[in-house]
Amino acid sequence: MTPTLKRLSTGIANLDRVLGGGLLYGGAYIIQGPPGAGKTVLANQIASHHAHEGGKVVYLTLLSEGHDRMMAHLSSMVFFNPEDVAGKLTYISGYPVLEQEGLAGLARLVRQEAARHKAELIILDGLFVIEETAVSQHAFRRVVHELQSAAHLAQHTLLLLTNARRDPGSPEYTMVDGWVELADERDQGRAVRELEVHKFRGGATIRGRHRFRISDTGIEVYPRLEAVAGHRPSPAPQSALVSSGIPKLDAMLRGGVAAASTTLLVGPSGTGKTMAGLQFAGASTAAAPGLFLGFYESPARLVHKARGIGIDVPTLEAAGALHLHWRSPSEMLVDEVADWLLCELQRTGSRRLVIDGIAGFQQNLIWNERSGRFLTALGNELRALGVTALYTSAMTGEGQSPAPASQGVAELSPLVDNLFTMRLIERNETLHKVFAIIKVPDRDFDARLTTYTIGPGGLALAG
Repeated sequence: MTPTLKRLSTGIANLDRVLGGGLLYGGAYIIQGPPGAGKTVLANQIASHHAHEGGKVVYLTLLSEGHDRMMAHLSSMVFFNPEDVAGKLTYISGYPVLEQEGLAGLARLVRQEAARHKAELIILDGLFVIEETAVSQHAFRRVVHELQSAAHLAQHTLLLLTNARRDPGSPEYTMVDGWVELADERDQGRAVRELEVHKFRGGATIRGRHRFRISDTGIEVYPRLEAVAGHRPSPAPQSALVSSGIPKLDAMLRGGVAAASTTLLVGPSGTGKTMAGLQFAGASTAAAPGLFLGFYESPARLVHKARGIGIDVPTLEAAGALHLHWRSPSEMLVDEVADWLLCELQRTGSRRLVIDGIAGFQQNLIWNERSGRFLTALGNELRALGVTALYTSAMTGEGQSPAPASQGVAELSPLVDNLFTMRLIERNETLHKVFAIIKVPDRDFDARLTTYTIGPGGLALAG
């Protein structure tokens, strides 16, 4: 039986998840990133959590910034409470020793302070200062090796913080047990923080770049959805049918959409997509609740719009039958919202889901190539949860969309089970609304173009 390696939790659940369970005792890790990337916040958050759990930490700085100034910056962070960590988290300046006694003196100081405080976690903030002080690259690598060996022998965890960017094959990165990079990505004026584990001995990690944010609660990490979700085998197609909330559409579908399926409803602005979504959500019950997630219309507007077609959202919410949510699409982290959404579906036991404006996700992916993978993972996870989903999109035609980040209908069609379109056509100088069912797998359906109107009862299909 393979022995289980002892882990030191970072106190950041999703970071531990990315690391495969946390850092290893006896491991040495480089945390690298440019100034302002969040290295010091991350290190102090890990240190505070370990101290709060009863462990001992030595935080040794080699930077010009004094400890008082660091404490002032950390005082606004929820995780940092000087009284809570008193006697368990010790800050030491190693710069005077480095200047007077050189690299050997600094390595000796680290060993002595770790032993004196019986610390399980040692943080050395300013590895780049050691590199600048070293007389040669060989001397720099030797002290890194000495620190790593001391951590292994004493079975404490060592974090080495640096803003120096090195090539992946740099010797110091091959000597340590792990290398975590914090970075800023920029796209069309927007900046997002990202974290990547380049190396980690002793366990499997979730590879690739993952978004994170820094707030007054500290660092929050959100793994890429396609890396952590959607890998469970999809259940067999269900024979049960779920009402669309529109009687005529149910008749055209020969009873409704398949349970645990995903449907994409596309059409230009003004065709009634949100109305259709509200009717689908309005068919929710306390026994089979629904969740409506909107990106472009506030809850107040949605409640007003629903009331106009005879759907009493407050009553449904009070009964636990419907959960109405809104998220601003302005520079949101898609993986954060997706993680919240999947948790909320499980918390509420929802069996219906409306995502009104799937472009809210697509516009915020930064990397447009992620769109297909992201939506595939989301759809697979929804099926595994037994959720029947309806997405709306304002696409205007094959490969056309008002948002540059969006994919066309032809590209998204394979990612969903059912595809419906809503169009505006001109006839006798009058615009008519036309509905069509384009795709429903493995079942007969009415494929005729059908005109419809929007009135007090919502969408009313002709015929």
